[in-house]
Amino acid sequence: MNNYGVVPAMCLALFSWAFACPVFTEFYPDPKDVSDQEGEYVEIRMDDFRAESLYVQFESKSVMAFVWPEAERFVLVHDSAQCLAREAAQDAPQAGVACGSLGKISLPNSRESVWKLWAGSCMDSVTVMQPKPGKVIQRVGLTDNWEFVEASKAVLESQEASDSLLEGVMAGLSPLRVTEVHHCPEEPMPEWVELYNSSEYPLPLEVFRFCDRGGALGKAGDSIQPYQAVLVSKDTSTLRAALNIPDIRMIQVSLGFLNNTEGTLRLCFRDETIDSVYWNKGTVSCPSGFNPLTMRREFTPGYLPKNVRNVSLAAKVPVEYKLSSRVVSKKGAPLRVIVESEYNVALSLLDSAGRRVWKTIVSAMSNEWVKVPAQEYLGIGAAFVSLSVGEYEDVVGILVRP
Repeated sequence: MNNYGVVPAMCLALFSWAFACPVFTEFYPDPKDVSDQEGEYVEIRMDDFRAESLYVQFESKSVMAFVWPEAERFVLVHDSAQCLAREAAQDAPQAGVACGSLGKISLPNSRESVWKLWAGSCMDSVTVMQPKPGKVIQRVGLTDNWEFVEASKAVLESQEASDSLLEGVMAGLSPLRVTEVHHCPEEPMPEWVELYNSSEYPLPLEVFRFCDRGGALGKAGDSIQPYQAVLVSKDTSTLRAALNIPDIRMIQVSLGFLNNTEGTLRLCFRDETIDSVYWNKGTVSCPSGFNPLTMRREFTPGYLPKNVRNVSLAAKVPVEYKLSSRVVSKKGAPLRVIVESEYNVALSLLDSAGRRVWKTIVSAMSNEWVKVPAQEYLGIGAAFVSLSVGEYEDVVGILVRP
């Protein structure tokens, strides 16, 4: 143990600096002016090293795996809106920063903690000293010494940039829209409303609510992901049992009662109305629900057709692709797919039953043909190729012949 209370990094990490390996540089376990979920972060310096993946582990918890971030620094946070702010604030000190999610991991604020990272032949391991409230634990240069410093200006600027950027996202036609209303469902199903984020950005649920109905849609750190649909109800347990679709995300909010014969529902961003829905007896007969975009009867919880997904000005299809062929021979040329996207794309093979049998990540802006091992992983008959970004997914059928 040295004077700073951090066990020296493993020998491999000591030599790694000569090769610009990734290393831990900052930990912020105990923010003072905001909640832990809003303020906690772990920062990693990336430099010029390159690998396919980066792995991070906190003590004995599950290993966190990330597609290689193309940035000078990689910051692990809870609130994905902060990632958006850091990427967008090009004039701020945090330019060149990529973000990843800490998931459910909470940084200890009353004891030491052990962290490891590795990528390719590089490895770094540190024991972080017991935190002090409001202090950042920062690496001293390229040494194994650490010190307490005041919460950096970059942290405060990131929070301010998050608010500023979110205001910009909401300035046009709202990317968060009401896409289905069930004001008089068949009993015992409770009333529910479907919301859809049609943008490529995660949106923090704490700043959205149904105007004059209950509180925020979520607490600090909760987000609705890009191209994700969520169901809002005052009784999510009964709704989940009635729908029997386990994969749908649900949010419990005190909505009050929705009038069966005539009513209005308004969605607010802070105190501003961003979407409004009106219905009466002529809209749809009970028991049923309707789509506010078409004003027609609808019952498709958690699913939106493509023509409904892009309901905002900010929306766009996040990935374009082309297959070399939709018919593959077991002994013929391999299937290839060219993917064009600003984002990392999950490319998968699905068998005839829709089960994933192979998956890879296509890096953003790669614009190259990717070999897909259909012959090795699929049997004779119909199958599928899936491309997904966040909650957005496009699936195309293929045929495997002898």
